[in-house]
Amino acid sequence: MNDSWVYHHFINTFLFLLTMCGVAFCVLGMLLYMLWKEKQKEGPKENKSS
Repeated sequence: MNDSWVYHHFINTFLFLLTMCGVAFCVLGMLLYMLWKEKQKEGPKENKSS
């Protein structure tokens, strides 16, 4: 029974971490997309591509 509980706990933790990573990734993507959109709207005035 203990093994089953540990296994369940591990899966829950893994899923939680996975969800958090996914959310963080989505947020970062949205921010980057918004920034990119702003730059596109601005026009290629300042070409700061490294």
